[in-house]
Amino acid sequence: MAFFEPFALERFFAEHEFSARYLLCSSDCESFPVRELLAMEPDSIDRLLDLRLGYTETRGSPTLRMAIADQYAGLKVNDLFVHAGAEEAILNLCLAALKPGDRVVVNVPCYQSLMEIPRALGCDLRPWPLREAGRWYLDPDELPALSGGKAKLIILNAPHNPTGALPTRGEFEAIVDYARQTGAFLLVDEVYRRLERDPARRLPAACEAYENGISLDVLSKHSGLAGLRIGWLASKRRDLLDAVAQVKDYNSICSSAPSEFLAEIVMRNLDRIVGRNRSIVSRNLTLFERFLAERPGFASWTPPEGGSIGFPRLADGSDSEALAKRLVSESGVLILPGAYYGYDASHFRVGYGRANMPEALERLGAWLDAQPGGGGASKQTAR
Repeated sequence: MAFFEPFALERFFAEHEFSARYLLCSSDCESFPVRELLAMEPDSIDRLLDLRLGYTETRGSPTLRMAIADQYAGLKVNDLFVHAGAEEAILNLCLAALKPGDRVVVNVPCYQSLMEIPRALGCDLRPWPLREAGRWYLDPDELPALSGGKAKLIILNAPHNPTGALPTRGEFEAIVDYARQTGAFLLVDEVYRRLERDPARRLPAACEAYENGISLDVLSKHSGLAGLRIGWLASKRRDLLDAVAQVKDYNSICSSAPSEFLAEIVMRNLDRIVGRNRSIVSRNLTLFERFLAERPGFASWTPPEGGSIGFPRLADGSDSEALAKRLVSESGVLILPGAYYGYDASHFRVGYGRANMPEALERLGAWLDAQPGGGGASKQTAR
């Protein structure tokens, strides 16, 4: 029986997410009300009010899956499997695909479930560390030694949480080529795809690039609609999706009918929705980079290449958790300590997808200026 370790990041958010005034570490983008979503299609209110609240199909409604499939090259409706968010999709996939002893290579740091679920299932886990040298990156040349040709599953997250790393096309193709040579499944967590700083850097989806590729996506991040709880797996390996269906029978069974209805509207208007959030991300990135440049005694970072998050480090190398506790208590601004990714404690996650980031930075700056010495000297703020 699998026993999962406590999900440190989620426990941290359970304590602070709904009490902190400014979530400067949010990984999702700006949300919006149902009214605004319904306004995107004139007849949608009547259709929603007429919706019957029975069970939905286990794999998601065919019309929603078709709308999602339209976002991928060469995929059909049966290549999509809808879940209640990305978290359920990760769990169900691992339960369906993995058994004790299977070798799993996973990029680190990472969202804890990508590593913890395979560990709890008894897999032979091989962490693949991101390197920081001018940019955050994974070295494809390290993959053969980690896998040994035996990996059942290789797990990536690109753009990456929390660093914002994005493989080059050549790096991604080298990873796909190795997976193909060895027959490994390649799961790519693509929940921040579409938020690349340079749209020309957008990578093919794993399910498009590789016959054993599995793409994971969700409406929580790029679309800012975490409350819908709609995510999905996309893969041409329908036998694997059949196995996932058997697992899903034991947890959510199916998704919420109103959520699926609203998700269809999102998919038909995805460019518009993501475009709005890309604009917010772009403005906030400029603001935060200016903030760091003006306060070199506070923190610095390797700039993210995609997503809505970044991973700065405190200038003096002190403990970001000590700072985070004081900061949220005294200013209402929340940052996420790097220790919650099992990483160097001087790092911390910031999120720049929310519309109120300018106010959060103003509060943070005022708090830093009020500390002994002023100007954001992190050694003093973290005491």
